[in-house]
Amino acid sequence: MDFLPVELVRLVFQYCDAPSVRALRRASGRYADVGYEFLLDPHLTVVEWRDDISRLRSIAGHDRLRGSIRSLTLNFSRVDEYNARHTTFFQHWLQDPEDRSALLQDAWARYYELEAAARKLPPLHSRAATVEEAFRHLPNLKHVEITLTKCPYDIPLLREVFQLRTCRKRDRIQTCKNLNAIVAATRHTRLASLSIDQLPLEIFRLPDDRRHWFDCCARSFASLTRLDLALDVPAHLLPSARFRAVNGLGHVLRYAAASLTHLSLAFHAYHAPAEKFALSFQALFCGEDVAYARLTDLKLEGVSCGEEDLRAFLLRHAATLERLRLGGRGLAKPGEWSAGGVHLHEGSFRGLLHGLRGRMPRLRRFHMEGDVEAGDFRASSREVYVFRAVSDDAWVPVASGAGKGRGGQAAAAAATACVKTVDCLGLERFLVEGGEYPRLGKGTVGGVHANANTNGGGGGGGGGGFHET
Repeated sequence: MDFLPVELVRLVFQYCDAPSVRALRRASGRYADVGYEFLLDPHLTVVEWRDDISRLRSIAGHDRLRGSIRSLTLNFSRVDEYNARHTTFFQHWLQDPEDRSALLQDAWARYYELEAAARKLPPLHSRAATVEEAFRHLPNLKHVEITLTKCPYDIPLLREVFQLRTCRKRDRIQTCKNLNAIVAATRHTRLASLSIDQLPLEIFRLPDDRRHWFDCCARSFASLTRLDLALDVPAHLLPSARFRAVNGLGHVLRYAAASLTHLSLAFHAYHAPAEKFALSFQALFCGEDVAYARLTDLKLEGVSCGEEDLRAFLLRHAATLERLRLGGRGLAKPGEWSAGGVHLHEGSFRGLLHGLRGRMPRLRRFHMEGDVEAGDFRASSREVYVFRAVSDDAWVPVASGAGKGRGGQAAAAAATACVKTVDCLGLERFLVEGGEYPRLGKGTVGGVHANANTNGGGGGGGGGGFHET
């Protein structure tokens, strides 16, 4: 073993778990030296109830360990104690009282213990200089994820209820401060991917925050190849403030135009989960025809836009776009159908797809998911669909049928029996391979019965795919 080439020793270490790595390093001084880089997991998760910032600073200050960190997750999620306590009780009310009491008591005792430790630590934004110094000395850090939607505690009971958005505590001011600190730190790295789940949209409206993001993202976004943003839309945003926020977001997105290959934009309105965000690509990019020169994957979720506007944006990327997703899971609860669809307030999806067919030579995959509507709700004809997921965001097929798939859809079969879902496979074939526009069948949406318009038809932005009856 002592005479094995270094490459083979590294290969052995790659198949070892943490205890095995420590044991193997004790075998000899040579193994201890080669195994140094395997002491740490390349992915590090930072949560607020642990002093992970000090640990990150210590790693960044170590000459040999600093190169081990390649990806970082910063979890700023908090539990809404009031809602979570009631939810955990009702989710287990069928259990024997003694068992339920013991289960809840153990879980909440552990939670209060961790919260007590968290209160002794300063918030992350107050240690911005420490975070920035740590990022500066992590040469191999390429992937950063910031989330406010994943349970930060290793407590099964809380992980279960944390899937419900009402059990998550939201502090927009604190979130903005933490995000500003992280964005400032990313200036010293060359990130390949950045994901932010629940990014307050107003951060691009406030003058100081807006200027801060412009200054930092001009450097940190230049090397991005993947950008996933789920934006948290505030409850009250006046038209002028909305325009300024959207314009600020577009300004930030332009910094990644040269290198980006994967872009995902989702808009979530926590105050009204079914509401779609009115997005104009012309307003987003100030009327300029901004295009991402290398974009291969695009996802849009929870937006309401015009047919012509959306088609023009997609055709600007026709030379490179290979995979397109419209809609997603949204803010649907477990057991509900996906609610992150895309609405067209002008035109129709029939017109949109006819306008794209034959004009996107590299497109190989197309997916629609969630509640999809097109046309004015006051009109006599409009398109209304509920698309079920046939693949996840990584294009891995999901099981079909009410009992499988995403979000525990077995419960949805009973809870939403009045909703008939369809899949997008016919639309994908039409857009990628050509042929006739598919018959999507007959659907029932929200108690409104609708029949599919199955006429062949051309691509104009005319009538919708469903006629109300």
